[in-house]
Amino acid sequence: MLWEELRANQFSDCIRMSGGVCLLPIGVLEKHGNHLPLGTDMYTGTAVSKRAAEIEPSVVFPYYFLGQISEARHYAGTIAASHRLLMDSLLEMCDEIRRNGFSKIIIASSHGGNAHFIPFFLQEMPRLNRDYNAYTYFIPELKKEQTRAICDYAKTEDMGYHAGLTETSIMMHLRPDLVKMDAQDPHEGSNHNRLADLRERGVDTGFNWYAQYPRHIAGDPSPASSELGKMIFEMMSENLAEIIRLVKADNVSEKMIKEFRLLGEKPQ
Repeated sequence: MLWEELRANQFSDCIRMSGGVCLLPIGVLEKHGNHLPLGTDMYTGTAVSKRAAEIEPSVVFPYYFLGQISEARHYAGTIAASHRLLMDSLLEMCDEIRRNGFSKIIIASSHGGNAHFIPFFLQEMPRLNRDYNAYTYFIPELKKEQTRAICDYAKTEDMGYHAGLTETSIMMHLRPDLVKMDAQDPHEGSNHNRLADLRERGVDTGFNWYAQYPRHIAGDPSPASSELGKMIFEMMSENLAEIIRLVKADNVSEKMIKEFRLLGEKPQ
């Protein structure tokens, strides 16, 4: 069920049918090598969320592109909003989803750059005393056996972190008209390995990604295919459907939220 396709008088029935669960697919607009469109995360996140919601009924919020992407602001087409805006706007979206009746929100990220931003956002929820719970899940996350099956199919161990094998294959499946393989030099996806001495010692900086992949592509997309993309797409959709079931079955969070609110009013 897509939020934007519902009529106002359908909402109460859809909330009941979805178990009060709403998916918020979030990614970003950024360069994906030279062969994939800026909206690669948008197409993947929306399609996987829609398919997962068909498998396990839930409502899918319109795709949300305000993600963390400061490390790619040097490339045309990237929308790199301030981190303060990212935090404030995501909270308002979640509050609006709750105001419309949903008590459980799954922030389903299709962009690796959100890996620190969204968990940090969720860490503030106990302080805000909201009466709903928000969860986060990384859509490209694959099980070990799924990763093995993909590598065996493609005859490579290079899954690609960004605009590589998996993302390229998925886009070949979802939007082949937007994939231009001859525009990409596969060698540009190699790791430049700058700042390696710091990373190996657990030292992080805001330039770690740029230091490794300045061309904003990680991995070789050459073995990608639409057939592989369909397989990966179905894997991701089934995985997300499993997460929706887990969230629906969660009857602990609501009790904890109430308990934590009472304890916060009178700290011991």
